[in-house]
Amino acid sequence: MSETATVSDIVSLSLGGESAGVKSAISDVLQQKIMVALENKKKEVGSSFLTKTRENSEVVTPDAVEIPTETQEVETS
Repeated sequence: MSETATVSDIVSLSLGGESAGVKSAISDVLQQKIMVALENKKKEVGSSFLTKTRENSEVVTPDAVEIPTETQEVETS
């Protein structure tokens, strides 16, 4: 089908007995739904990409890292 297929097209084609048209229309409708879902997911990922959440908002800087300066002596027998 050259134009955008809809669910009503699928129904009317199936009632008319056009099995090849039904197959094509179902494929078109599914492809449209997948594309819409992918676009929505892209928007969702794009809006949350590189943003901090409250759980991960604590940033560790080199000044905040404690480096032990003392060494423990271990006795060997």
